[in-house]
Amino acid sequence: MRGKPCRSRVMKDNRGIAGGSVCASSSPLAPLTAWRREGTIVTWRAAAVLAAPAVVIVFAVLLPFLWKAFSIDDVTFLLQAQHLLKDPLHPTAFDMVFHGIPIRLSSRMVSGPVMAWLLVPSVLLGGAEWIAHLIQATFLAVGAVATAMLGMRLGLDRTRAAIAAVLVVVSPAVIAMASTAMPDVEAMTFAVLGLERLVAWRQQHRWSAAILSALFLALAVLSRPHVLLVYGCGALLMISNERWQLKRWKWLGDLVRSAAAPLVMAMVILAMVNYATRDLRSGIDLAGATVSQHSGVAFWPNLANVPVQWVLSFPLAVLWPLMGLRRFLWSRGMGIGLGLGVVLALNTNTQSSSWWVVLYVMLVSLGSAVLLDIVVDGWERRDKTQIALGVWLLIAAAAAPYEHLPAKYLVPAAPAMAILIARAGRFDKQHRLQVALLSVVGICGLVLGVLIIRANASLAEIGREGGAAAAEQARQGNRVWMDGAWGFQWYSMQAGAKPMTDTQAIPAAGDVVVVGLQGRLANMLRPRKTLVSRQVFDEPGGRVLSVDAHAGFFSNNWGMLPWSWGHDELGRIEVWRIDP
Repeated sequence: MRGKPCRSRVMKDNRGIAGGSVCASSSPLAPLTAWRREGTIVTWRAAAVLAAPAVVIVFAVLLPFLWKAFSIDDVTFLLQAQHLLKDPLHPTAFDMVFHGIPIRLSSRMVSGPVMAWLLVPSVLLGGAEWIAHLIQATFLAVGAVATAMLGMRLGLDRTRAAIAAVLVVVSPAVIAMASTAMPDVEAMTFAVLGLERLVAWRQQHRWSAAILSALFLALAVLSRPHVLLVYGCGALLMISNERWQLKRWKWLGDLVRSAAAPLVMAMVILAMVNYATRDLRSGIDLAGATVSQHSGVAFWPNLANVPVQWVLSFPLAVLWPLMGLRRFLWSRGMGIGLGLGVVLALNTNTQSSSWWVVLYVMLVSLGSAVLLDIVVDGWERRDKTQIALGVWLLIAAAAAPYEHLPAKYLVPAAPAMAILIARAGRFDKQHRLQVALLSVVGICGLVLGVLIIRANASLAEIGREGGAAAAEQARQGNRVWMDGAWGFQWYSMQAGAKPMTDTQAIPAAGDVVVVGLQGRLANMLRPRKTLVSRQVFDEPGGRVLSVDAHAGFFSNNWGMLPWSWGHDELGRIEVWRIDP
């Protein structure tokens, strides 16, 4: 049976931006047909071509850091990958030392097994850094292509889709996290792939799209659990534009019919993997461990850090107002968001100096104003795509009850930011100023991302130096212990050093202790010791973790800035021999 004829009309919002065609036909292929008529062919080949500049940027930036040392939380995922060689189905079912404290990893791990599975090749080759970094770069490149593809499915033309792909990779937090062995880039890529296949399912109703959507969305949550909230965004994207425009609740039928199958399948996959990968000894699974780590002590400061990082670590809060400054300044959402941001900032500020208090309030307020304006503006114009993308930006707030909320938890929402800016901007000859601003902000974001990577590389190299010191002591026939954390723990353990703990593993007289980054137990538990060697890293330079420099890229407990210049000591490696 043939559907009703399609009546094509171009809608424009209150900023004069074309929103695409609306078709009266109920056929799921109607939106795709409309886009093709406008010249945008939605294929993976087209998306790959459009994302080519973004892919070039990814490998141009990351390849020079291919042998960058492991750092920060990389050690946890590497140890999981190492354990998988013995127990492939239970990556967290082992004991480890975390900052000097013996723990059962399954009781503390709030990330799924995806990154551990991906790091197995690196571990098989003795912890080869280049394999881990090449995997990350590849995932980011795929994420850029998927962003262009999703953008086209949501109505972007070719130029805007290409811009969206580039905006993802020039975001400082995104490109910087791609230089680690943590799963945030994977969570982003699987999320955007899953949503793209979900929209394809709505348009084409091919079961292959539904199955792939369910698989990708499940893998996204198994990378970072808070990405589960993306499922709600996907449900919104399933509602047809015609029914969404109605003021009645007829769109609920669309939601149930279109979104149910892929999202239910994704939840089933999650439940199965959650059960299969549980720790058989303790019975703890990923879901239980994630819930148990939510204490709420740092809830409000963490919540305030979400808008702050949308200002500092991504180009959203700078570019969104510039895409329509007059509308933004007079918008209802901006005013309400500004007020809420001020209240939130004043309620959670922990800065000491008045200058930092003013800066903190400004950042929280600006970020809150932009986030609320996106959602409110979309609601006022009944633009359900903008609402869905705006909600996607907020998924990191689910991690607010955790002990910290760094910029990396916002990375899975970077495609939403990129598509929103690409939809809102005007990139033609009549609006060259917007094009220039977009270029300048993109270049600045990329520079900041490289600065973060370089600063982290310097910090990581200390850990590798500590591992070399431990290996030298082991070659001399000494019984070697390590006191510290982060990448230093990985390299020193690979050299044969045994981790010190505060209760069980304590070195005896004659043993050697290598003290590295985050070391604290040697001085506390063994005050009688003789210094063998000391190497101090205190040259001024970029900092990503420094209380003195207010830098806390990997943990907002250190500071709110993703990068800053510092003169404080970056770290030191000390070798001690325990006295009788």
